Amino acid sequence: MPQFCSAYSCLNLRTVDVRDRGITFHKFPKDKERRKRWEIALRRDGFTASDSSVLCSEHFKTEDFDKTGQIVRLRADVMPSIFSFPVHLQRVENYRTTITSTKAQSSEYVASQDDPETCSSDLQPQSNDDHCYALPASLTAVTAKHKRALARVEYLERDKKNTMAREKRAKTTAKSLLGELSEKNLITEELKERLEFYSDLQLEFMEKKGHEYSNEYREFALTLHLHGPKAYKYLREKRRFPLPHPHTLQRWLCSVDDRPGLNKMMLDMLERKCQEDHAKYGFVALILDAMAIRKHVQYNLHTQSLSGFVDLGDGNNETEVATEALMFMVVGLQGHWKAPIAYYLTASLSPDTQKVLVSHALEELHARGIRVLCITMDGHATNISMCNQLGCELKGNPQEPLKTNFPHPVTGEKVFVMMDPCHMLKLTRNMLQAYSPIATTTGHINWRYINHLNDVQKQHGLHAANKISDKHVYFENHKMRVSLAAQTLSRSVSVALRTMRDLGYSLFKDCEATAAFIEMIDRMFDTMNARNPLAKGFKAPMGSWNWMERKAFLSRAREYLLTLLTKDGTPLHRSKRFIKIVHEKFLISVLLSIKFLRWTVLCIKFIRCYC
Repeated sequence: MPQFCSAYSCLNLRTVDVRDRGITFHKFPKDKERRKRWEIALRRDGFTASDSSVLCSEHFKTEDFDKTGQIVRLRADVMPSIFSFPVHLQRVENYRTTITSTKAQSSEYVASQDDPETCSSDLQPQSNDDHCYALPASLTAVTAKHKRALARVEYLERDKKNTMAREKRAKTTAKSLLGELSEKNLITEELKERLEFYSDLQLEFMEKKGHEYSNEYREFALTLHLHGPKAYKYLREKRRFPLPHPHTLQRWLCSVDDRPGLNKMMLDMLERKCQEDHAKYGFVALILDAMAIRKHVQYNLHTQSLSGFVDLGDGNNETEVATEALMFMVVGLQGHWKAPIAYYLTASLSPDTQKVLVSHALEELHARGIRVLCITMDGHATNISMCNQLGCELKGNPQEPLKTNFPHPVTGEKVFVMMDPCHMLKLTRNMLQAYSPIATTTGHINWRYINHLNDVQKQHGLHAANKISDKHVYFENHKMRVSLAAQTLSRSVSVALRTMRDLGYSLFKDCEATAAFIEMIDRMFDTMNARNPLAKGFKAPMGSWNWMERKAFLSRAREYLLTLLTKDGTPLHRSKRFIKIVHEKFLISVLLSIKFLRWTVLCIKFIRCYC
């Protein structure tokens, strides 16, 4: 709603044009007595000021204003005194008349009548030094005074623009935004302390066309976007600050050396972290996994070369196009952190070459004071052969104890090998579907019971507290999804199979062996994939309080798996899809080194981000 000045016959309206003329508007005082005195000074019958009533600056004297700051304010206890009242509202001032003043007025009147020069001089302005607003006697002096007044007005207007510009710059500094972002919970206290280093940064300079971003601006934008993406989006889209586009930030980050091989920058960072907190960063697990990639060769602008060929980080140029990416990542055993340290572009990597790459990674980590306690990988044949070449014995007689460790290439300490539980669970699901029926001492394990369970649940439209669906049964297009395998070989499925049998469904008459197998695999997976120190049951981490119980369960599971037979009577552990059974000595050695075990599985999406 527009605001008009409340004074009598004043037509000033709060607009941009009026503000450019130097007219300011001021609200009535909140104090009741002062507000009453202002209302009386206006001499408007029945007028009562509201909280939005204002008076313009033309009704106050020059000395009533405080212009020392960036905003024009009224001084304390000032009163509006300049008004244009009609005659009936003007006060009649009574002057004291004396004999001396009467004689002086009469003598001036006679002199003006007798002297024609004096009479003609009345047409020109008279000099009066009593007031600053009196006009000089000569036209030249009037012109000079007019020029000085115009110069003064121009100076005030220029000073006003400079003041507004200073106020705008003060509001667009990085320091002025930190409080607002903290109030909106867009940044943490740690990020706020980090950004205070750029508190004097003027963000408005970044919007200049053709302006090259300085290193300070780049560091500020990168720090805010990496640690506070919500705050960055708020400032850029809501507040319209001229921050660089995220694609520009990605282009800046592309200058980091991302060639295949060991990442020296990441290893140096881990070395500094290890020196600061050795307990958290000094003991790690090395995880390696290979991912199939599309054959593609492209020109790299940064290196001025073609990329996409086989590259092991040794600088040798290969002519074969890469089909796989081998990723190395370290995971803290006593901290919630993980870091990729290397990747290699390969086509068909042999166990001998992979052994050299693993040994090189172990040596680099040891040189930086980081001890690798174990290596985790999937059950690929290349990985099994590599572990045997390092010193393990994973393909011996399963009836005999397996050797699941090898000596460190530098220190000679034991480095344990553990197959990825999630990958082994998918292999177990694939084996059950391919080799059914599988004979046991109590019956036959068959995949068809899972098919029947899915058909019955679809027919009745109800699920017996499980998640079995068509994509769990026909998983050919979803082989990489661990969740489908975990939901298929879960305790809820074994309970559902037994429930269908107890309800009298003839299709589930002999499902006890299948239900027992699924329950055993589910408990083994929970035991080997435990990661929550507060979990209960088989999902609880292994420790001294439950070691005897877990040892007995693992022994029973090992004996049970060794009794499984295929259709032709061949032991399942001697088939092509044999299941690796981790020996007890591996678990005992690791438990003596660390209190809790937390095995982290390499995520395929994470590999794609670094390839």
